[in-house]
Amino acid sequence: MQIDMHYYGTYTLARVAGLDQETAELIATASQFVDDNTSVSTIRFSDGGQMTTAATGHHFEHTENISSNAQRNIWIPFHFLPGAYGDTFSERIICKKNSATAAEMTENHLRLSHKPFSPLLIGIAAHVIADTFSHFNFSGASSRRNSIDQASITVLEPQNEDTALAEERMRFFERFKYVRPNIRTIPEEELMGTLGHGAAASYPDLPYLAWSYNTEEAPAQTIRRHNQDDFMEAAEMLYSLFVRFADQRPDLAESPPVPFDSIQDSLAIIFASPGNKHQRSGFWQFAMAQGVFLEGRQEEIPPYKGQMWKNSCEELASCPDCALITEMDIFKFYQAASIHRTYVLQELLPAHDISVH
Repeated sequence: MQIDMHYYGTYTLARVAGLDQETAELIATASQFVDDNTSVSTIRFSDGGQMTTAATGHHFEHTENISSNAQRNIWIPFHFLPGAYGDTFSERIICKKNSATAAEMTENHLRLSHKPFSPLLIGIAAHVIADTFSHFNFSGASSRRNSIDQASITVLEPQNEDTALAEERMRFFERFKYVRPNIRTIPEEELMGTLGHGAAASYPDLPYLAWSYNTEEAPAQTIRRHNQDDFMEAAEMLYSLFVRFADQRPDLAESPPVPFDSIQDSLAIIFASPGNKHQRSGFWQFAMAQGVFLEGRQEEIPPYKGQMWKNSCEELASCPDCALITEMDIFKFYQAASIHRTYVLQELLPAHDISVH
């Protein structure tokens, strides 16, 4: 999914669930920052302390994010949570929606609701859960199971988007072409066509799209995807997560949750509306400003502050006191990301006979 759902949709659903504005913004910022946090650095503080930042996001333009190490430490725990179904390793690492692994991750993170970093951890969980509904049937490790017959990709609805999306897909692969000369040392199995949903470009992340494709592994079987339905399922799952978090942390809630069934029609309109990610973000902003989701209460969604978080990282080195740093949202994000990664790779997945770390 993209910023329209990871930030604007997540903020909206957190507010609908009854969480206060500050908490909803923290959760939504952490959710989107998972994608935007692509760098690794060690920040040394003036008092002798230090903080090492680890990437949670991936971009094909960065060759280090295509490597086997990145697949196992970024793609799998943050974007393609394995569903743990099947007999072989390549089957068990395929991402599935409504999986037992996602449910167990949710329970684990909710048990940490009393921690100071808990809104950030819930935001990371929200990102992972949302992606299971757009990334299902793909895996975050290179596998021929991710291969798609390019000629078979077909836009079913809206039909007038077919040309524009085909051009977008060509731009996607054109960008990747410039990376290929720099990754000759990376085995073919780790390249884009067999990693994640790279072979489908951004199609799984577009809420309004209905499309179909055939895999290279089973060319006679046509797979149809109706993204609107998948996004609606994701929204309901996120809403449930936020309601439960509000129950755990009543100090962070300001009102009873708005019933989910009362907002489904409005969600359906947003998910069905074509546009690029910025236009789709605008649909959420407009609906909130009109009081659509909060029973008539009009509200502005605060601008995404991901760049401010990045800037605050650069300012940490001059901070005179580690005690001040540990209270910063960016520090708590890296705390939460480390806890999430460790739990998924070293506890959750091994319990399902998956070892990737």
